[in-house]
Amino acid sequence: MVENRWNIVVSSLQEMYNTNEAIPFDDDVMEKRMNFDSLPEEQLQSYLAKFQEHLENLNRAKALLEKTQDNLSSIIDEQQKAEAAAAEKAEKASGAAHSGKAPSASNSSSDYSGPLGRQYWLSQYNAPDPIIVGSEVAYKPRKGGDGEWFQCEVIKVSNDGIRFEVRDPEPDELGNTGKVFKCSWKELLLIPTPDAAASRTKTMNYPTGTKVLARYPETTTFYPAEVSGNKRDGTCRLRFDGEEEVDKETEVPRRLVLPFPMASATPASK
Repeated sequence: MVENRWNIVVSSLQEMYNTNEAIPFDDDVMEKRMNFDSLPEEQLQSYLAKFQEHLENLNRAKALLEKTQDNLSSIIDEQQKAEAAAAEKAEKASGAAHSGKAPSASNSSSDYSGPLGRQYWLSQYNAPDPIIVGSEVAYKPRKGGDGEWFQCEVIKVSNDGIRFEVRDPEPDELGNTGKVFKCSWKELLLIPTPDAAASRTKTMNYPTGTKVLARYPETTTFYPAEVSGNKRDGTCRLRFDGEEEVDKETEVPRRLVLPFPMASATPASK
């Protein structure tokens, strides 16, 4: 529907341009200074026909402008309604995640009885599930390190739901168990469970051009990328920032493509 209205707007503007090309909308300055009282009847009739044609041309342009304005207003109204519906959906989703209620049976955490962690970075493109012990998350240390997000497992959730302990799944150089980090909800992005990722109501497809954080294949590190498309099974086609090969597309499973903070995700209210 919106696309049809845009086509009408474009065609109307093109027609208006052609109308002006045929007979310019601007007045003829020299004709304004003429003394028509001294002109013979035949010449007066010629000017009258010319002025009448100019008036009709202006009326056509006015009608085209009104048509364009009506269609633009309809496009704006439809866009605002769509944005309001999306915002309402995101608000309901975030409310479910922050309500403190036990997860539903459809969630893999249905038997979990510990504290429910809250998500700080909210997005309509990520599952609104609570963060629990065992959840997979992307973690970015506030201090030190190179500032990259990397995959971790949650091993502890505070009672207030905004403080966590996470463990790096990768062992250190000596083969010891991965390092444990203490962090806040602001430093985590929830990685959807396989069940949540399979549900399009929980993990909608990203629009083309969306800025995201995605786990680079065969690593545990998440890098900035731009969505270039989606496959039928939900797999995302991405262009990672800084790729040496120009316009290289990489396919990444949907659950490992997360909304980028302050781009496709926004902070929650405490």
